[in-house]
Amino acid sequence: MADVGAAQEEVLAWIRDVTSHSPALRPIPGISGDELKHLARLAALLRVRLAEDSPPALVEALEPDSSVEPSVRASAAFGELICEDAVVNLADLYAAIVKPANRRPLGTFFTPRDSAQAIVEGYASRHDAPAEVVDVGAGVGIFSEIARSQWPSAVIHAVDINPLTLGLQAVATAGREDWNVQLELADYRLWLESSSPTRPTLYLGNPPYTRWQLLESAAREDLLEAAGGLVGARANLSTLFLAMTLSKLRPDDSLAMIIPAGWMRADYGKKLRAHLRDESHRKVSLRLADSWRFHQAIVDAVLVEVGPQAATPQVIEVSDWSGSERVTVARADGESSFPAPGRTYLPVRHGGAGATRLSSIARITRGTATGANRFFVQSADGWDALGIPEDLRRPLARRLRPSERVVPLLEVSELLVLDGYERGSNQRVDAWIEAAEADGVDELHLCSKRTVWFDLTAELKTPDVVISALARDIFHVLPNPDALAITNNLFGLYWEPGVSSKEKKHVVDWLRSEEGQAGLRASASVEANGLHRLSPKAVSSLDLPDAKPKAPLQVGLPTVAARGRRRA
Repeated sequence: MADVGAAQEEVLAWIRDVTSHSPALRPIPGISGDELKHLARLAALLRVRLAEDSPPALVEALEPDSSVEPSVRASAAFGELICEDAVVNLADLYAAIVKPANRRPLGTFFTPRDSAQAIVEGYASRHDAPAEVVDVGAGVGIFSEIARSQWPSAVIHAVDINPLTLGLQAVATAGREDWNVQLELADYRLWLESSSPTRPTLYLGNPPYTRWQLLESAAREDLLEAAGGLVGARANLSTLFLAMTLSKLRPDDSLAMIIPAGWMRADYGKKLRAHLRDESHRKVSLRLADSWRFHQAIVDAVLVEVGPQAATPQVIEVSDWSGSERVTVARADGESSFPAPGRTYLPVRHGGAGATRLSSIARITRGTATGANRFFVQSADGWDALGIPEDLRRPLARRLRPSERVVPLLEVSELLVLDGYERGSNQRVDAWIEAAEADGVDELHLCSKRTVWFDLTAELKTPDVVISALARDIFHVLPNPDALAITNNLFGLYWEPGVSSKEKKHVVDWLRSEEGQAGLRASASVEANGLHRLSPKAVSSLDLPDAKPKAPLQVGLPTVAARGRRRA
């Protein structure tokens, strides 16, 4: 049995042994610099093992700008990775080469085998076998492999735009008998437009999880057009893929895709929800995933399964991942949000005589989006160990956690705020910045947008009241007399001028009360695993009753778990 860990380390050591003159692969979205040189070396290992009938476009895409000769030891170790569970081992190898931040533009995150197996087996238990299967955003081919095992007579189309992951799939499956998987190196949108299946087809898989803001501006309109008007701006790429696939479905076709769950309530998903309700003769199953994880990425997800057209009307059913809680959705509800099973809501009173809109006396915003918390956030002890001066740090309300008391546990850290910092001013600070740049932190999306990537001064948020943005049962609401900063895992409430102390107390007490908590939950989107997520706009729109609220659910002062240094 091969030592997979040792083999991977041997391969990675050779791949990372590059110089300024090392060959590089042609540009790939989100990837630049040394990673393109690393991928040129990975491509060299792949090209040696590609079958003679590999697609010419794939072979060409794996050609670096000058020749690379793999070492004997790296080639042997690469062979060991292929010997046992090649698909999983090669996915792990790619994830070790390309940083998660650089995998996001192409949405390259891999599905765990057991999860993919459950999706395929679940579909097979409810529907007839497809004649063809399209693995959408195939990556290294975990869905292709499982679909091939489940339906041996089906033709599998593995479609992906990333030549490295498709090349890994080609190598992982090379030499397998009767392996009728067709590798399609293509943009899925264009491939879908040109494909003409004639037999019952299942569109399957884990489409790329690329956020709207990371999509190229020039591509957005084409993607929205391909989606047939079923989704609006702000939709992530996987939801766009779902919509364009639904637009393509013929009566005998079906789909099973795991995608982010935001469209179930978001404005951009209105038409998509209405379309699914209109497909009255297709069985629709929405299965909410708990803590869906792809290596270092965690996504609130839902498995969307749409069956072929039946002779009789079918149901829409929403369930948790285990299937123990199920809710049947009314077809007549049009664009309205889909429910989440097993969630209960307290009664909410809106409007009425004497009601005051929260936005009239306070504004709600998210905390500071640093773009790289690992650079900007440390404990006080952590900053001390790094030698970062105290005057460059601000006390930070890092998290609000449940405690044995009714009030939450307040975890305090410190935020690095380099107000007007000039390099050369402090050797320890310079070293911290240089180490981050060597790790590519300055190239991350939000950091790269700043004039000085490490200066958060203009974005610092120190609210009057801190509100937890995500909760299962209770949204914590805490006054912030020490002016602690917050990051975007928390919301901040800022009083408008002229609001009296009495009014402030009334609002805080109401938000903590049973009725206020019900209002917050009712305004929130429902995520996987029983979570509710607030939005600043929805919270700002809450109506405050004029009457004195009942006793609050949260009272007293917070317990502090980890306290940063206080400064006068």
